[in-house]
Amino acid sequence: MAQIPDHIIDRIRESVDIVEVISRYIQLKKQGKNYKALCPFHVEKTASFTVSPDKQIFYCFGCGAGGNVYNFLMRYEKITFFEAIQKLSAETGIELPKFREDEKKLSEFDQLYRANQFACEFYYNQLLQKYSSIEPYLKKRGIRKETIEFFKIGYASEEWDNLYQEILHKKLAIEPFLKAGLILESEKDRQKKYDRFRHRLLFPIHNLSGRVIAFGGRDLSHTPDTPKYINSPESAIYNKSQVLYGLYYAKEWIRQEGFVIIVEGYMDHLQLFQHEIKNVVATSGTALTGDHAKVIRRYTKDIILCYDADTAGIQAAIRGGQILFQENFDLKVLILPENEDPDSFLQKHDKSEFYALLKTSRDYFDFRMDYLQKTIGIADVSQKSKIVEDLIECLAGHTDPLKQNFYANVMSEKFNLQEGMLSEQIRKKSQILKKRESKYSPTDTPKIDQEKKGITLIGAWGAEKDLLIILLNYLDEVKEAIFQMVDEQDFLNPEFRELYSLIRANSNKPKEELTHWLFTIIKDERVLSLLTADLFKEIKKPDRYVNDCILKIKVTRHQTEIDLLKQKLKPLNPSQPEFHKYLQEINFHLAKIQEIRKIFTQK
Repeated sequence: MAQIPDHIIDRIRESVDIVEVISRYIQLKKQGKNYKALCPFHVEKTASFTVSPDKQIFYCFGCGAGGNVYNFLMRYEKITFFEAIQKLSAETGIELPKFREDEKKLSEFDQLYRANQFACEFYYNQLLQKYSSIEPYLKKRGIRKETIEFFKIGYASEEWDNLYQEILHKKLAIEPFLKAGLILESEKDRQKKYDRFRHRLLFPIHNLSGRVIAFGGRDLSHTPDTPKYINSPESAIYNKSQVLYGLYYAKEWIRQEGFVIIVEGYMDHLQLFQHEIKNVVATSGTALTGDHAKVIRRYTKDIILCYDADTAGIQAAIRGGQILFQENFDLKVLILPENEDPDSFLQKHDKSEFYALLKTSRDYFDFRMDYLQKTIGIADVSQKSKIVEDLIECLAGHTDPLKQNFYANVMSEKFNLQEGMLSEQIRKKSQILKKRESKYSPTDTPKIDQEKKGITLIGAWGAEKDLLIILLNYLDEVKEAIFQMVDEQDFLNPEFRELYSLIRANSNKPKEELTHWLFTIIKDERVLSLLTADLFKEIKKPDRYVNDCILKIKVTRHQTEIDLLKQKLKPLNPSQPEFHKYLQEINFHLAKIQEIRKIFTQK
């Protein structure tokens, strides 16, 4: 990748506030001098993601993710370092030097993004070229031209290899298109390739940065055996359990309106959006997940599920709603009039009538309770017992004890049961669920150790790491003494030895600038994690601690040499020349250890 001058990288970083940038993606809460949140990079119920406005760094004490604003954008948006700089450059107005395109080495993410963007433009142009043949269907569905243009809705023709031939014509690499699932290979002959999408209306699916990561395709052939909808397969940039269709366009409207409407399909979403109801997203045939809940929480805690009035729609609202309800969202359910879905309703009615319907939305728990009564019945004790068991199961997974108690009171009044007994049943069930989660949820781990991070450290690695942290926090005060007493060879761990070498060679930089510069240099996320974690710690009496670290590092180096020499001595006979050579070297290192201990005892 072309080299961007360090001063421009620093200037861009210094022009943004990491708290403000991260707040666009997750909800941060001030806690002391730092900010905390649930980590966006792993599943957790207790906030361990921490942001320091003073040091302009972040770290998750649960999964170990850490770094500066560039590292956050790279990890969160799955973009390269260069793209993170470009993004913040555009925001700050600080121009980057111009580089030729071929100077940039593309990552796998880059390649997938570009493959999807190429396909998006191709399919959109195909729709424009063949609009007359598709127009009757679009008019029937009430999709306007401006909506097509805004969302770049495309068309895949009936030919088997239309996109593939265009890729060949443009002399593009085929591998990214295969990885993105846009092109498929014949099982019998891998040389034969064909398009995944044929004779379908295509809906580009975007990530939160607005980049195309996948497609949803609606069949236009109407043949009985053809699936009505198919989506792109999952890839390095597309995880369907984390993506909601239309969220990129809706996120600011959700913040503005204070709530989000979740619908099932692409057409439902488009009808609401083109009727100026823009705080809407769609699940697009995928069941709601905990990851979806995590994404939504960044923008609001208020949700209205707006599903079809048929049995499948109601059951989808029950299932998907349970996840959102248990995650403590303020959740309501709107079931439309019989034989209607959001798409069909808005083709017959206007925006005001839809908003009037929204006001009839019901609390999720009440909706579930009524649905169970209608489907199971309440004629006898057995039926009532089934309903109560279902509701207890639902409440047991709720994260808010106050709401558990509130809904226990609702059940008590509804079924004439003792509230205390219901609360106790919910509590017991909740404990069982928590034990089950702790047993089968290895991702929700409060501590990170070196084994879990997959990095093997030896010797006085703790002292080596701490010496680097002291250098980064107190550079001007300690660098002269440390550089005079500690050589690179004293570091037994190559990861830390390399960092020490970099710090020493660049010690003329201001300490804040040096720290963030290292974040751009370190490629191993395990090392970055270890380093960032300790930058949050306050070291009392650093001058005294420096001596302890240096003593441990230097003694351990010589002791390691002694241990190695002893291993070499074992198979030797005292009469052999090598025996006396190794013995002399052992005595040399022993003398060095005594000398070092004497020096530091005097200090």
